[in-house]
Amino acid sequence: MKPIVSIVLFSVLFALTGLLYWLHFKGEASTNSDRFHAPKIDLKGAKIVYVNTDSLWEKYDMVTEIKKKLGSQRDQAESEFASKYQTLANEEQNFREIASRLSEEESLRQQQEFLQKEQKLSSFREQTEQRLLKDEQEKNEQITKSITDYLKKVYKSTHYTYILGYTHGSGILFANDSLDITAEVVEGMNKQYRALQKK
Repeated sequence: MKPIVSIVLFSVLFALTGLLYWLHFKGEASTNSDRFHAPKIDLKGAKIVYVNTDSLWEKYDMVTEIKKKLGSQRDQAESEFASKYQTLANEEQNFREIASRLSEEESLRQQQEFLQKEQKLSSFREQTEQRLLKDEQEKNEQITKSITDYLKKVYKSTHYTYILGYTHGSGILFANDSLDITAEVVEGMNKQYRALQKK
């Protein structure tokens, strides 16, 4: 009796599997070409748009101006360090030329002075680098705040729920060009920034 029950159960399960398989695939399009097309999405009423942040940072006048200022500050700091370094190198060269004529005590005193000057120069470089990095971070925060404040002000009354920041290699793997509002944002922000600079 048991073999008959097993055969019946196996037959029922086989029939059900076939039925499920048929139900699953019956709704598919008849042609293979239709099978692999992405569904069409109506984007006219989209509540999500994006700004290409790479383009925004490249074309926003405020960013360009701040980059110039930061670059100028860095060049000035490098020039000041190079000048101090050259002065110290010249002093050491002069010391080597007269070292044989100095007493041992005077020679040790001079060497100690050079060590202190080298440490002071090293501290100057570290402090300058930290100051420049801090300034750069503050300016980046200022730019980011400027962008978010502008978007909140201008797009508050629109139907957009989200304005995403898109950049190559970000978490957004695909962004449809029809949702890109970068150009209008750049134009509006530059107009606002130029108007503020004239005041």
